[in-house]
Amino acid sequence: MAIDTSGSHRNRLDSAETLLSILDNLPTSIFVKDHELRFIYSNLAHDAMIGKPEAELLGKSDRDFWSADQVEGFLARDEGVLRSGETSIVEEEASQQDGKAKPLLTRKSRLQAPNGHTYLIGTNTDLSDVRKREMQYRALTETVPVGIAQIEEGGHVSFANPLFLAYCGGDLGDDSHASFIKGLARDNPTFPGAASRFEAQVQGIGQEPRKMIVVSSGWLRLGEGQRTAIISLVDVHEMSRLRRQHEEVSRLNAELAENVKRLKDAQDELVKRGRLEQLGQLTATVAHELRNPLGAVRTSAFLLERKVKGKNLGLETQLERINNGIQRCDNIISQLLDFSRNTPLSCQASDLDEWVIKIVEEEAQKFVSSLAVTCDLSLNGLPVPFDPARLQRAVVNLLSNASEALVGQGNDPSKFSTSTPAISIITRMQDDHVVLAVKDNGPGMSEEVLARVREPLFTTKSFGTGLGIPAIEQIAVQHGGKLEIISALGQGAEFQIFLPLRCQDAQAA
Repeated sequence: MAIDTSGSHRNRLDSAETLLSILDNLPTSIFVKDHELRFIYSNLAHDAMIGKPEAELLGKSDRDFWSADQVEGFLARDEGVLRSGETSIVEEEASQQDGKAKPLLTRKSRLQAPNGHTYLIGTNTDLSDVRKREMQYRALTETVPVGIAQIEEGGHVSFANPLFLAYCGGDLGDDSHASFIKGLARDNPTFPGAASRFEAQVQGIGQEPRKMIVVSSGWLRLGEGQRTAIISLVDVHEMSRLRRQHEEVSRLNAELAENVKRLKDAQDELVKRGRLEQLGQLTATVAHELRNPLGAVRTSAFLLERKVKGKNLGLETQLERINNGIQRCDNIISQLLDFSRNTPLSCQASDLDEWVIKIVEEEAQKFVSSLAVTCDLSLNGLPVPFDPARLQRAVVNLLSNASEALVGQGNDPSKFSTSTPAISIITRMQDDHVVLAVKDNGPGMSEEVLARVREPLFTTKSFGTGLGIPAIEQIAVQHGGKLEIISALGQGAEFQIFLPLRCQDAQAA
């Protein structure tokens, strides 16, 4: 198939006015000189660099704008480009109207126009930001534990930080660095031109031999025909020492963080203990002061019930309410005393499984018939030291809480949290502890409630003291164990009492 190329340049820009408009708005400084090196074009960026509008530049040369010592160099390079036709790329300093020198990268080329005229086309790139970054880089190299040098292709070291000079035993004013570089290249002929990394045993003038890690960037082209390489030297011994120091600092930081955490935990524990002691003293006083009059009320209610029994006076409901109120108050007093009690335990080594069965059978009689209670006991007669009276309060409390979470206070299935309410009592060995757990399939606890359930006086019930769980935890701690709680919304709750095989406050009997 033939291809029509007659219109290949149909869309090429051929409007001189449009082209000049584009050049005027480029951010790069652009200028054109005739064969006598007089300006015949200057775009806006070039005007701004010199500080003159184009109208004041046209027809004039560099002599009209730059100092004598600068202009001779500018014009000499211009004449060399027109004469040889070779492109010139140089870095130079140009004085500004404010007296400051601006670093420039200047490119100049000869253009032979179709009309036979010869022109010089040039561009200027402001290197101020590059120089600033270079100064920042060189300042940074003075602080790092690495010897750094910049080597030109001809072998000249144009920059070396203090550590590099210390390694080679000289300064940039002598030849010490040259012999040092040759020593590095002795067994590595491609160094420094090829990107490389190797270990070498090197020795600078007046220096001890050092085992170094040598890294070269290889030749980097910075300009037309100009190449340089960045060399880095790392003392292997120093690197190992720095690594050890870093590891030591990291270890000390970790220890400090851990000690700070322990101090905070200890402070929190002291504050908590102080508050609990005050609360314990208060609750013990209140409990004892209430129990005596409550006993009188219980005795009076009992005698009253005996006197009216069988006389059909219609007082049965009121008497039942009185007895229920007495029982509720007695339970609250028991919780207060459990929480405040700090007397030593009376531990006895007993068959925990057999003891649990007796407690559960006794308590299960108080539950509604629709509440299933099961035991999964696996200690196989293992004797466990514990205080029966104190631990019974904890287990009864857990069973009571589970029952209330499942069926509430009555026997109305419509108010149950689940259609098949069930409580499981579990014993097992875990590591060097015995675990006694009470688990239910009730509504469970949210993360917020789970985070606060151990706090004294915190409760989600419309009744109660908020001391039940703290008292259970205190009983576990008094035995030298702990209380763990596992729960989530809709997934029930499991309270685990961990008991050691050696009682904390008394020897096992």
